[in-house]
Amino acid sequence: MPRRRIARTMGAAASGLLGVAFIPAAIAFADDYEIIPDPSSTETLTGVYGLENTAPPAETGSIQGYQEFEDYDTTTKQVVGTFDADESNSIDVTGDTNTALLVTSDGTGTVGTAAGDIPAVGSVIDNYTYAGDEFGYVYSALTSTPPGGADTVSDTFTTVGYGDFPVGSTFDAITAESGVTALSPTTLADGDEIEPVGPENFTAISGAPPYDMAVQGTQEFEILGSTGTEIGTFDADVTTTTDLAGTTTEGILVTSDGSGTVGTAAGDLPADGSIFNVIDYEDGAYPEVYSDLVSPTGGADVISATDKTFFGTFDIPTTFDAVASETDDATIPFDGGDITPVGSETLTGINGLPPADVAIQGTQAFDFGSGSFDADVTTTGTSVYDETTETILVTSDTSGTVGTAAGDVPAVGSVIDVANYGSGFETVYSDLISSTGANVISETFVTPFGDFAIPSTFDATSGLMADTISAF
Repeated sequence: MPRRRIARTMGAAASGLLGVAFIPAAIAFADDYEIIPDPSSTETLTGVYGLENTAPPAETGSIQGYQEFEDYDTTTKQVVGTFDADESNSIDVTGDTNTALLVTSDGTGTVGTAAGDIPAVGSVIDNYTYAGDEFGYVYSALTSTPPGGADTVSDTFTTVGYGDFPVGSTFDAITAESGVTALSPTTLADGDEIEPVGPENFTAISGAPPYDMAVQGTQEFEILGSTGTEIGTFDADVTTTTDLAGTTTEGILVTSDGSGTVGTAAGDLPADGSIFNVIDYEDGAYPEVYSDLVSPTGGADVISATDKTFFGTFDIPTTFDAVASETDDATIPFDGGDITPVGSETLTGINGLPPADVAIQGTQAFDFGSGSFDADVTTTGTSVYDETTETILVTSDTSGTVGTAAGDVPAVGSVIDVANYGSGFETVYSDLISSTGANVISETFVTPFGDFAIPSTFDATSGLMADTISAF
């Protein structure tokens, strides 16, 4: 639907983002140790999830990236080791914050599970802090060293002035990292099977362990026919999840095909952009499987969903088109001009639970006014109600005047979020980074009867704020 042009209004943010240093605060970790960002590093942004219709288990308003971290001894005031990690930082409208880390490589120090050790690759650490920073939770699932042993899981309720209290959680977020293998082989509606080939390359983390956990990555798969013969291979973005109830899921977004015939029939390889999703509530024996196969000839997608039960496999009626969320070519009328996509979007990730909802991540170039910028983009859709969202996180400015005035190119780290409810109704939110003062925050409800400013001080970018070395 056409979008109406809106103008930005001024709002007061908590603070500006000076120097664009994407560094979260420290995480209290074990006794007398904290995990802090390396002061010489900045976060490389890789993704963003929207403020509405986020497609759980993705965290609302979460900003994803990666950087180097240090294990800091608060007694000796010394760094005992370093590691790299994927991270996700989010804040909600009440001021609660969540930071999740997935260790991707170890730098210096002793790797292990004892206090002062560097967490091994694959370890997950999460810090949830309530508004005011006086209460929160620190969760960790540490990969065993040497490999093969039991992971070390802990969850602690932290307070300021009242002490810390173990929660006793047994949820192991690390199990989401093996979800591709655990949920395979996956049998499709046409009888073909999908099997992983080789290890998964992890690229991002989302969720809020110990409640749920989502690991994003890239993976090669093979298609097997009904006789078990390999039909061909394809590469895909993949997200595997697990939650406290024991549900596991796997979302697959096809990004390239290897050898074989590409099509929508049994025995064909899925075309680029095709989407699969597996939901299992038990032990892998009775999954729900959704598929949205792109027609290589330009015809209609082939959409199906099945539920395998003890009594047999049944079709689930659905017309939900997850692939539709891969394309949002509409301009966004904003601040007296148009934010216009340039070229095609490069898809980088998938989340959600189609046929209920889906979130598609990518990178995209945009023109705005007399300038241009690159951004991480997430587009979401849902079958529950008529709403789609597009969220933009600016990652680089390529031309034009950067600033917060009308017509300026938004600075790196700025967030623009559009929630479209259909029939001419939508909400446009923006949080524009200022290098000289407070962020410029605006929210507008757009209707066929006029546009209405919504008072807002919610700072979606505050998870990127530079902070001091102090415990949450």
